[in-house]
Amino acid sequence: MKKIFIFLFVFCNFISFSQITVDKTTPNDNPTYLIDNVLLGGGVVASNHSYEGGSMQIGFFNAVNTSLGLDSGIVMATGDIDNLMPGTISFTNPANIVTDPDLLNVANSVPGMIGQSFTVSSINDVAKLEFDFIPTSDTITFRYVFGSQEYFAFENTQYNDVFGFFLSGPGISGPYANGSINLAIVPGSNPPLPITISSVNSVTPINVQYFVDNSGGLDTIADADGMTTVFTAVAVVQCGELYHIRLAIADGSDQGLSSYVWLEAGSFKSPELNVTDNFGFDSTYVEIPCNATIILTADGGIGATYEWVNEFGTILSTDSLVEVGPGWYLVSATSSGCAVVSDTITINSDIPPSFDLGPDVIIPCNTTVSLSPLVTGGSGIYQYNWNISSTDSSSSSIIVSEGFYKLIIDDGTGCLAEDSITITEDNPPITIVSGGGNICKDGSTINIDFTFNGLLPWDLTFTDGTSSFSQNGINSPVYTLSTSDAGTYNSTLVTDVNNCVSVLQDSVLVYTFDLPIAVITPAEITIYEGEVITLNVGEYQLYQWYDSEDSLLSVYSDLTISDAGIFYVFVTDENNCTDTSEFSIVHTVPLTQLYIPNAFTPNGDDHNELFEIYGLNISTFSMIITSRWGELIYETNDMSKFWDAKLNGKLVPQGDYLYSIELLGKDRKKFVKQGIVNVIY
Repeated sequence: MKKIFIFLFVFCNFISFSQITVDKTTPNDNPTYLIDNVLLGGGVVASNHSYEGGSMQIGFFNAVNTSLGLDSGIVMATGDIDNLMPGTISFTNPANIVTDPDLLNVANSVPGMIGQSFTVSSINDVAKLEFDFIPTSDTITFRYVFGSQEYFAFENTQYNDVFGFFLSGPGISGPYANGSINLAIVPGSNPPLPITISSVNSVTPINVQYFVDNSGGLDTIADADGMTTVFTAVAVVQCGELYHIRLAIADGSDQGLSSYVWLEAGSFKSPELNVTDNFGFDSTYVEIPCNATIILTADGGIGATYEWVNEFGTILSTDSLVEVGPGWYLVSATSSGCAVVSDTITINSDIPPSFDLGPDVIIPCNTTVSLSPLVTGGSGIYQYNWNISSTDSSSSSIIVSEGFYKLIIDDGTGCLAEDSITITEDNPPITIVSGGGNICKDGSTINIDFTFNGLLPWDLTFTDGTSSFSQNGINSPVYTLSTSDAGTYNSTLVTDVNNCVSVLQDSVLVYTFDLPIAVITPAEITIYEGEVITLNVGEYQLYQWYDSEDSLLSVYSDLTISDAGIFYVFVTDENNCTDTSEFSIVHTVPLTQLYIPNAFTPNGDDHNELFEIYGLNISTFSMIITSRWGELIYETNDMSKFWDAKLNGKLVPQGDYLYSIELLGKDRKKFVKQGIVNVIY
């Protein structure tokens, strides 16, 4: 770096003013070449090039270290451009066959000095350079200087040499041909004031700051007694659209003294994305010191948005600047909907040592880890500097536990590499107890799970609320205990293989319940055929009634029975404990039935002649009939024999008679019935 600065210092001390040179030989006599290879900068694509005027009127200029303010570019003149070079005199005039009405209008749109007026009668010696172009951004700019041999003699007269930059295209609306506007105007003028020898000169006070006296500059730039300062033409355009520009210059009213317009090389552009850096390097390939960073700043114009990416396509920043180290970078910008991409920027530096301690890690509790970085690059003579208190913190490898560790490696030349790592001891393991619940005292067991998330094997000590138990060397994350004992179960101490003590969570309860005793009432019963009886077992949660064939009969609390059979019930109580009852037996017997009329009419009409008694399910039968005074009238043990109202072969008198019946039913029950039967004739 010091050598570079010394060189620049020495070089600057030898700078001296040089003479302007012009070149109108091949290829600088070709308007297409001059436009594409000299005038155009970035962000513009040109086409449809054309030139009207004499070949002497256009060419390339080099004005490095002159008072012009532009280093090089295209020069156009109303005469021979060779006259700009000191010691060169040409008396040849152009053919004067090119016209441009807009130039005459521009020349006559400039007022004279106060109290004066003039009229330019004609324009002569016209030179016009035209082309179409497509901008890639929302503006175009180019830099130029106007000069003339007519200064200091013909200001504010009819000899008003003039030039114009006429732009037409989308969004452009002006008073000149094809709706074009003139970009060659005095800065800040309102309404716009075209630049001529009468608008910018040494005698018009309002614009004198834009005038340069070159009357004594014949040794550098001849034939131009005066010139303007460097102007920048600016126009708002639409990116991607086709525009046309006409660059023209002419003498006003005469064909005498010449005027010139210089267009700076590379200045006709649609704003590019310019990138600068804080080191002052003007290059897309930059060397920076080891371990240094560089700030790259992009300028895409007012309101532009940016995106910086590295060689891997990673977005680094969306600001106008980014601070980076060695690598390959690309910045893109968008301004007013127009996208611009810069050249790539490559940044190199001395290769420092390189190593990687790896990502931050979590280690099991009560353990250590070895940090042994592999170092590459640099000089190879590495010096280690760990940020730990140790008798050997300069070691290339250390064994550490939980903490933050930083290593700086010097390769012996001052090139440093740095990395750090955070080692975190894992959270202590957790033991969760789950399971338990309700069980019945029928020999059932229930599971209790002790779930451990630490390193295996592990040791468990637990309690049921009364006694303590231990299980060591468990090689599964879950230890399951099956128990039939009531109690409150929880862990009391759990350690892993590294003797890390576990966090203990939760406890579970085990309840035991007596079994229900299902008793059916009635346990045994006899009913008449067709009679209905209800069997009941008490209040439970669930019921399942079965017959002797184990067929499910009902799930309700009671069972209604009308037939003989053997029945049992399976019940579940509110604790989900169960029991099966003993059998309940239901017998059925037939029902004894007896029909006895209360009167009969033994009158010989063959209707209701007998005292007929009918019955069902009767095993034995006896009946006697007596008078009201106890006299035996009739007696039988055969229910199928009926009394015909006779006693000793004669009909008894009409009236009431007493009957008395005794019988034994098939249900083995004795039945006695007494009553009165009325004999009617």
